[in-house]
Amino acid sequence: MKPITRLFMLGFIISVLLMGIAHASRQALEFSDVDVKVGSKTSKNLRNGETIDDEAEPGDAVEFRVELRNNYTSAEDLKIEDITVTVTIEGIDDGDDLEEDSKEFDLRPNSDKRVSLDFRVPIEVEEDSYDVTITAEGDDENGTSQDISMRLKLEVEKENHLLKITRASLSPAELSCSRKNVQAAMTVLNIGNEDEEDIEVQILSPDLEVDLSQNVAELTAEPHEDESRYSNIFTFSIPSDAEAGSYPVTFRALYDENRKKAEETATLTISDCATAKPVEETSEESEDVEVISPTTGRTTTTIVEPSGDEGVTVTQESFLRSNAFITGIIIAEVIAVIVGIVLVVALFRRRS
Repeated sequence: MKPITRLFMLGFIISVLLMGIAHASRQALEFSDVDVKVGSKTSKNLRNGETIDDEAEPGDAVEFRVELRNNYTSAEDLKIEDITVTVTIEGIDDGDDLEEDSKEFDLRPNSDKRVSLDFRVPIEVEEDSYDVTITAEGDDENGTSQDISMRLKLEVEKENHLLKITRASLSPAELSCSRKNVQAAMTVLNIGNEDEEDIEVQILSPDLEVDLSQNVAELTAEPHEDESRYSNIFTFSIPSDAEAGSYPVTFRALYDENRKKAEETATLTISDCATAKPVEETSEESEDVEVISPTTGRTTTTIVEPSGDEGVTVTQESFLRSNAFITGIIIAEVIAVIVGIVLVVALFRRRS
């Protein structure tokens, strides 16, 4: 083989190897679109390192809509398999992360797939900027790992003065005859940036003559602290003449010098007190049926008493055919025989 031919063949082999190496290490999985919905507003087409446009508040829903693309061409015909998308909001839950994973899925060459992952900002949260990491992992059919990631920023802001009623429940919630000792459980949480003083909590239902209140000296603005929450159980009774129906019971907290209020409503249902139904009398008479037993020859009387759908059957045995009557006859006969024998013996002795 000529030297030029050898060089050509060697160059061709090296080119093929290099193409194979490049093909085997190619990163074909990418984020084609990332949108984030905070509350009712959506930030679209976010890029790595950006801050989400809209600030989140305590309790807000946050939805991450992540679209992935397989950039392998149809000619390459490599599917990326077992892809999982993970979104992590770091340190937002009292220092702990919130994390959600998608279900596994496959992507064919030159195709896209969108997944959505939902979060809820904790009610008790510090006002801060939180890092968000979005990762996607899978493997193509050549066994090459396909891993990509991006980072975003989620800002959480809070109102200066904000209380929230996190519990408003009645026990029992339905009443009938007993209308005493109804319990109303209430929890109030300070989720604002400022401490609150001189708070008035109320349980109200004018139609049921319920008007309860209590003053709370202070609720601090420190998340996850006992001093930032108030809990209590109020007890009340319902007037005996209250009509049946459904009645709203208002749970209320007045704060910021009574300029603001937090309010929730529960429903108390009152039913009529059930009364016992009178026993219905029947005019039907008892029916006597005489039955002669085929084995003993004795007569029995069957009394059928009507009682609704089924009769009550009572069996009475005739005294003339009873076991006691027959036994008495036998005893009398034995006594008569004995007396007869005694008389014969006495008569015989006199003659002798």
